[in-house]
Amino acid sequence: MGERMRITHSWTDDTATIKVEGLEAPVTMLHVTDPHVGLVDERDSDYLQACEAFNDKNKVLRRHDAFPEMMGNADDLEIDVVALTGDIVSFPSQAAIEFVSEALSKLDAEVLYTCGNHDWHFPGLDGREELREKWWPVLNRLHGGEPEFSVRERGGIQFMLLDDSIYQISEAQLDFARGVLDNGKPTVLLTHIPMSTATLRPVAIERWEAPILIGDPDWGPNSREKWEAGEDRQSTVEFVRTISHAENLVAVFCGHIHFPHADALGPTAIQYVGAPA
Repeated sequence: MGERMRITHSWTDDTATIKVEGLEAPVTMLHVTDPHVGLVDERDSDYLQACEAFNDKNKVLRRHDAFPEMMGNADDLEIDVVALTGDIVSFPSQAAIEFVSEALSKLDAEVLYTCGNHDWHFPGLDGREELREKWWPVLNRLHGGEPEFSVRERGGIQFMLLDDSIYQISEAQLDFARGVLDNGKPTVLLTHIPMSTATLRPVAIERWEAPILIGDPDWGPNSREKWEAGEDRQSTVEFVRTISHAENLVAVFCGHIHFPHADALGPTAIQYVGAPA
């Protein structure tokens, strides 16, 4: 076995600098998570009333103008990659998706996107996995036809995207992740829901009254049912184990829980949870 690549991290709640031994070129990434753009109009008339009620209840998330402002700043800062880790919209309305897509279309930077649990869910609709698959195509302008998993390379870094927005990892996603990591290249994972860690778990419970995280071993069945998470599949457990032992994993960037947090995840990686945009 070869020597592990040297990776160092320094960070605040808003920024991180990660140094990776042997990297081909510097890469600057803007991480945006959970802006919850909630625009809706008569084109989604079946869901209009429920969406407006959601917006009224969550006024703090209604600054729609903030998203294009952030995208404009990305070009001003000469960002290489814009990483969108879910809940970019509050529901898959045509108005919200168009608004976001228009702002993204003006960027020079490469855009990487993975779904959050709100991106494919209209308020009041029942279902999880089957509902996500139904609405994935509506989000095609964001995920480019690869909603479940994909990988992009920039400056010698593999950016691996996995949709974990139903709190589970499928067998296909597990196999994909293992294949990406097996080549030994430095890898950044972009996903929506964070993985459970010893320091993140208690603050997630304090905020949400439940450890709404991936692979939390002590998340009880009643609470899981409330959050429609389901019992951990074996593939989810194996995924967490794989990620936690990957020596070429540089970092994980995610969101979902609406507060910033950073913690070690494995031998070289830090999991960076972004504050809502």
